[in-house]
Amino acid sequence: MKELITIHQANLLMLALLIAAPAIGVMWGGAVKKIGRGALVGLLIGAGNYALWTVYNAITDRLGLDTVKNLVTNLALFIAVGAAAGFAAAWFGRRRTDSNP
Repeated sequence: MKELITIHQANLLMLALLIAAPAIGVMWGGAVKKIGRGALVGLLIGAGNYALWTVYNAITDRLGLDTVKNLVTNLALFIAVGAAAGFAAAWFGRRRTDSNP
């Protein structure tokens, strides 16, 4: 049986996303007239995705792909990162609306 995509191809895809996300953010920011913020958001999404991919691979290599321990560890990691991103987005959103009444 052969893999559909190799680890090297997956890593290249994630790296391409890291490079493409700021450009997409600039285009999105240009559409709403906030180019700098769009680029920053794109960069954060791309870098965060690449960092999570790297950490996920390290955990999976260490614990094994088909173990419950791997599943629980990655689940906890993604819940923590998702909660932190949600709190940060809410905090920045609230801060922005408080400063612009």
